[in-house]
Amino acid sequence: MRRILVGSRAFFSGMEGFKSKDYDYLELVENPTTFKWRREQSLRGTCTFQFKKEPPADMVRRTLDCGDALLVGKFLVPEVAQAIGATVVDILPLETLLPKLDEKHEYVAVIFAAVKQNGSFELADEQRAAAYEAYRKVRQTTEAPEAGQPAIRSPIDETVD
Repeated sequence: MRRILVGSRAFFSGMEGFKSKDYDYLELVENPTTFKWRREQSLRGTCTFQFKKEPPADMVRRTLDCGDALLVGKFLVPEVAQAIGATVVDILPLETLLPKLDEKHEYVAVIFAAVKQNGSFELADEQRAAAYEAYRKVRQTTEAPEAGQPAIRSPIDETVD
C-alpha cells in the first residue's frame, strides 16, 4: 500500500514561509476489510486517510454523496490522480462541493480552478503562488504563532461508511 502526501504540504512544501501543523497522507486500499469506503485517523500530527481504491467515477460519486468538501483537495494532488487513473474531466463534478469549503481551505478552490483551466493536475508557478497566497492570508490571521509545531492529539480513529 502506497502512502501519498496530500493536504497543504503536497502543494506548498518548499515555498518560502510555509509551515503546516500536520502531515496528511492518503492510502489507497484495494480490498478493505476494516472499513467500507474511507477511514480517517489522526495521531500526533499525522493524519492518514484511507480510501477504497475504486474507478475514479465511483470515488467521485461517493465523495459527492457524502458532501465533504475537504475531500476534494485529495483528488487534485497529481500523484493521487495518477494512482487512481483520474483525468481532470473525471473530477469536474466535485466542483459543486467547493462552496462548502471553510475559509482555511479556500485555497483548494483556487487549485481546482487552475487544474480545470489547465486541463492538467500540474500547476504553473503563478497558479501555485496564487493558491499559496490564499492559504497564507487566512492562516496568518487565524492561527497561533506556534502553528508550525506538530499537533499532539489523542488517537482518533474514525471510520466512515
